[in-house]
Amino acid sequence: MAARSGEFELIARHFAPIAGRDPAALSLKDDAAIFSPPAGCEVVVTTDALVADVHFRSIDAPELIAKKVLRVNLSDLAAMGATPGGVVLSAGYNRDLSDDWIERFAKGFGEDCAAYDVSLWGGDTVATPGPTFFSLTAFGYVPAGQALRRDRARPGDVLAVTGSLGDAALGLAVLNGEFPDLLPAHADFLKDRYWLPRPRISESSTCVSVNRSLAAMDISDGLAGDCRKICSASNVGLEINRDAIPLSDAAKAVLQQDPNQWQRILAGGDDYELLIAGPRDAIANLGGIVRVIGVVTDQDGVVSLIGPDNKMAELAEGGFDHFK
Repeated sequence: MAARSGEFELIARHFAPIAGRDPAALSLKDDAAIFSPPAGCEVVVTTDALVADVHFRSIDAPELIAKKVLRVNLSDLAAMGATPGGVVLSAGYNRDLSDDWIERFAKGFGEDCAAYDVSLWGGDTVATPGPTFFSLTAFGYVPAGQALRRDRARPGDVLAVTGSLGDAALGLAVLNGEFPDLLPAHADFLKDRYWLPRPRISESSTCVSVNRSLAAMDISDGLAGDCRKICSASNVGLEINRDAIPLSDAAKAVLQQDPNQWQRILAGGDDYELLIAGPRDAIANLGGIVRVIGVVTDQDGVVSLIGPDNKMAELAEGGFDHFK
């Protein structure tokens, strides 16, 4: 295998062109970036680390991996109502990866930066004998005092979600060889949802625009686990109606084959939809971008699930744990 380019050559060739979209990056020729938030806005900062064969499949196309690295962080910004500004990317590439792999990664990353109007402000690149990993820090802007937060749910509020749940977890199962009898269109839909999260940036901006106190977060580790994060922050409980949870046609097709896949839908992770709690009239003002799936209760820390038989049971956590 031909020798791979050095760090500075890689940056100059593959990432400096992406950074050229914003003068704040200083063409990646300095030690740091310089930026100012828009007038009247606060800065929201988030960071996520993704490791090969833990958070993404190393056998997947590098363009898809790059887009997932960016989008999971943009989803964190959306969870707080922030508009994306810039990102800083640190990458540790396994020494056996080729220049071509890195070039394709940079191509996908640049495409998504343009699609989401995000600037690359800098980062770091290293070689490692271990698994490839990425750490991305994203900066966004939200009008001062209007950030969406987890600690604002109140008893009597309703609970709602964007999009459909369970698709990404089922998509990973399809990629791993499960559900071979699914229609190709359904299988392709589920795989795409695993590969390419949809950060709900527009929907979060709508949440901010209603100018009401809403609690929100993105569902990254599964509905069952993430519900408890809102409970913990707000000192409340939640009651969820399973039949109200929005499902794609592809997920419904899986459930027709195996009803036990409800556990994967509830706890599988990688949804990157928004989980929102707020007064009923405020949620109604969001219109068709959300679906109400339950209510907020005063049962601190208790998450209950109402099944199709109208029986209620406590929902087991079962969310994805990054330390397991």
